[in-house]
Amino acid sequence: VPEDQLPVLLPPMKDYLPSGTGRSPLANVKEFVNTTCPKCGGPAERETDTLDGFACSSWYFLRFASPHEDRRPFDRRAADYWLPVDLYVGGAEHAVMHLLYARMWTKVMFDEELIGFDEPFPALRNQGVVWASDGQRMSKSKGNVVTPDAMIEKYGADALRLWELYMSPFDEATNWNEGGIAGPLRFIQRVWTMIRRYVESGSPDGNPTEETQKRAHKTIQLVTDHIERLRFNTAIAAMMDHLNYLAKLKPEEMGRFTAESFILLLAPMAPHVTEEIWRAMGHTKSVHLEPWPKYDPKLVIDETVTVVIQVNGKVRDRLQVPAGSSESDVRNLALNSESVKRHLDGNPPKKFIFIKDKMLSIVA
Repeated sequence: VPEDQLPVLLPPMKDYLPSGTGRSPLANVKEFVNTTCPKCGGPAERETDTLDGFACSSWYFLRFASPHEDRRPFDRRAADYWLPVDLYVGGAEHAVMHLLYARMWTKVMFDEELIGFDEPFPALRNQGVVWASDGQRMSKSKGNVVTPDAMIEKYGADALRLWELYMSPFDEATNWNEGGIAGPLRFIQRVWTMIRRYVESGSPDGNPTEETQKRAHKTIQLVTDHIERLRFNTAIAAMMDHLNYLAKLKPEEMGRFTAESFILLLAPMAPHVTEEIWRAMGHTKSVHLEPWPKYDPKLVIDETVTVVIQVNGKVRDRLQVPAGSSESDVRNLALNSESVKRHLDGNPPKKFIFIKDKMLSIVA
């Protein structure tokens, strides 16, 4: 925008709270309200209520890209660098108001060449509803919310954070149950105990078995995949299962990579205790500045898998077969299974449905 076309900047507003008059806070800024009529030259007042709240809420994310810009709403170079937003998380009720308007404004700005993209949020995920103990949706307006401060004081911030992630699938409704936080709290305490034993033993590099190495790399693969898909509850469940295995090992049997990768995986979900543990393990840089652990593709391949065998839709056997076995090989093994033979009762198979490394369904 040319310098001579820039709007006159007003001093920062000291009071932007509602005044109780029903007019916008801008109406209290006399320097803005009182002006000169561009037609007659006489005294005039500017209108202060031209747009509703949805107007501002439709493009705020553009402002976030350059919050210190003081000559225009946003810097296009910054907006094109940081945006569009990778992932939008919100309630389904946003779709008919905020998301609809934000999309319209984005497309208008794109057509006017103010930004270089025409979709504001390429990915949308709706979180599930939390139901309070009174049977209503938990909401500040209903006065039935649980105060986080009280929960943190009682159980700690990390335990509360883990419980919120673990209590249900991200996109499904759930009932709030304070008693469930005991599980994540015990999990944190067990992690602390396991790592303390490892540190007190001298933090050995160790000589982990092949099974331990495979478990560590498979856990990295699974947790990484589930976090990326917002399946936080199953990611934590995988870590709990991995901890059950690690807790039985001696420090030298666990080894440095297994111990450190576990803490790195847990760090986003329990940021405070993992920072303490990471420092106790001898590191001087924050755990949250460390790179995400990587798994070895060779160590996450199963040598054998369990294939479920169904006959007319019901499970009749489970076969241990080499990973990657062909359909013909699995068919031959299944048709020689005594359980399958008994349920086929001499009837020839009419159809096979095969899912590699998982299932063979026989229709007879």
